Amino acid sequence: MKKLSCFIILVCALVSVHAQEDTTLKQYTGTYKFPDGSIVPSVEITLSNGLLTANSQMGPASLEKISKDTFSLPAYNGMVYFTRDANDKVNGLRVEAQDVILEGKKEGLDFAWSRPTKIYYCKVNFNSMIAS
Repeated sequence: MKKLSCFIILVCALVSVHAQEDTTLKQYTGTYKFPDGSIVPSVEITLSNGLLTANSQMGPASLEKISKDTFSLPAYNGMVYFTRDANDKVNGLRVEAQDVILEGKKEGLDFAWSRPTKIYYCKVNFNSMIAS
């Protein structure tokens, strides 16, 4: 009975670890658009079987995780750095490969929080407040 209990606990732990890895890698998936005139207009980051792949007009290339938000791009002897917004959500990436640097923004994000807001100014005359 003890062996069965240990086995069930081990399986649950492995499933939990696998589920956590999928959610951490899933945050990087999406389409990233580069500025006009770039070598490639965009790249799509996909997750399949626990591996991230960058798909662009240049073809697919696997990404190997080095640390949080930092991946190597072995096919092009390069690096990929994901960027985050103030809410810690992935919002862009930077690709450095073979003397080329590309910076792209993630498509489909709601940027309502970054729109300029109206600021109203109120002029207060402190001298008149003190005199009264």
